[in-house]
Amino acid sequence: MTRLLLTSLICLTALAADLYAQITPRVLPARVEDAMRISTSNPLGTARFAGTGGSMTSIGVDYTTLHTNPAGIGWNRFSSAQITPGFTTSNIDTQLQGNAGNATGGENKGAFVVPSLGIVWAGDTRSINFSTFNWGIGLTRLADFNETISFSGSSEGSVIDAIVEDLNDGVGDPFRADLVFDIPNAIQEDELGFFSDFDLETSQGGQIDRRGTVTRTGGMNEFAVGAGGNYKEKLLWGITLGIPFMNFTETKVYDEFDTRDEITFFDDAGYDETLEMDGSGVNFKLGLILRPTDNLRFSGAVHTPTFWTINETFFTTLEYNYTDNGIAQGGTGLSPLSEAVFNLRTPWKFMLGAGALIGRSGFISIDADYQNYAGNSFSTEDFATLDEFANNDVDATLGSALGVRLGGELNLKPFQLRAGVGYRQLPTIDTRYEEDTALLNYSAGAGWSAGKFFIDAAVRYQASSSYYAAYRTFAFDGNIVDTDRTQLTALLTVGVRGF
Repeated sequence: MTRLLLTSLICLTALAADLYAQITPRVLPARVEDAMRISTSNPLGTARFAGTGGSMTSIGVDYTTLHTNPAGIGWNRFSSAQITPGFTTSNIDTQLQGNAGNATGGENKGAFVVPSLGIVWAGDTRSINFSTFNWGIGLTRLADFNETISFSGSSEGSVIDAIVEDLNDGVGDPFRADLVFDIPNAIQEDELGFFSDFDLETSQGGQIDRRGTVTRTGGMNEFAVGAGGNYKEKLLWGITLGIPFMNFTETKVYDEFDTRDEITFFDDAGYDETLEMDGSGVNFKLGLILRPTDNLRFSGAVHTPTFWTINETFFTTLEYNYTDNGIAQGGTGLSPLSEAVFNLRTPWKFMLGAGALIGRSGFISIDADYQNYAGNSFSTEDFATLDEFANNDVDATLGSALGVRLGGELNLKPFQLRAGVGYRQLPTIDTRYEEDTALLNYSAGAGWSAGKFFIDAAVRYQASSSYYAAYRTFAFDGNIVDTDRTQLTALLTVGVRGF
């Protein structure tokens, strides 16, 4: 039994009651969040690659193209090796909806990373038609999950409302709704169904204080080995075997307090969740670069689905305390420990690009990628048995997304200046709380090269607005937290070529 059970049972109940067409979940189902997290990749790569906004799939001669369009390593005339350490800082400003007086909060989190480590061996084939046959191997960071969301304020409602909703819909769940039965008299039942202290007439309109913290750590990296070559200086080809691996830990701590005694009987409550995931997958990437003239290049690449196997551990805790006739009562419910293994097949990814050299003074390039997130497919038993509930959620919630990157480099030997901008649509079909539907990022960088040695530096900035909810509901809005994210990543590449 996994944490998906709650979403699955709610969907089943809604379908049986012919209500599914009229209501949608107020926040994304759990497996939809997993699909978006695992199938979204945005390689940081080298500082040169990052400084141009990640737009170098048609230009090549950079190790990172092994993870985007492997035909790019076919241009290398000299072997090269590089390492790229970096630092990422993420700031999230938050404000709880439901009370105009709620103050803005925020958390800042930083992490050291190694976005890229790789080697490209340049081989001379001594062939008139096939002038190069190169190999590459290395590691690149595809996603950074590190962030902290912290919020506080006062508003109406409670996590107990979500539990009452589940029970009145006939949904039992060992990770949330069923925990309330471990706490004597936390909820009541009459001929109309279940109800709580928050449903009492004397409690109507009452607001309680609440605070929460969500701590997320981990990331996704990919080990890649590939080959690329050059045919008559007109057509380059490449193929990569990718082995991505990921780890993710999410700890949610949520507490409620009736400090002003606005809810009859109720004193305080808490609902905590802990999720741990790790796994690995496999994919292939194939690419071509066409060079119709000396200064013009066009590229195309296809990424096969990644076949992931993920280990998951999940457990929750519910606490509820109240006072009746001057006697403090309540208790704590502990969920079972869920340990599960699931499979995920991500969608195909398609890329196109174009680049132009400006003599020996630099280049400008643009590329785009397309991915249909509805193609995510969950399964068990080595991809043999589909998870119908999870896949129905994905189909109903996610659509396609387009990413576009534009960048360039100005060569002022021995120095180089770079800049880039990226745009990426978010794959959710419907917005719920006026969140951003696309992300923009901006990059800038500089480099120095002399002889066999080179040093590159880059920074990338991204900002976005979204939301967070401490608990999921179908029939009513839970307590929604507006989130404004800013992320700044600094990279430094040190490398050697010509060995």
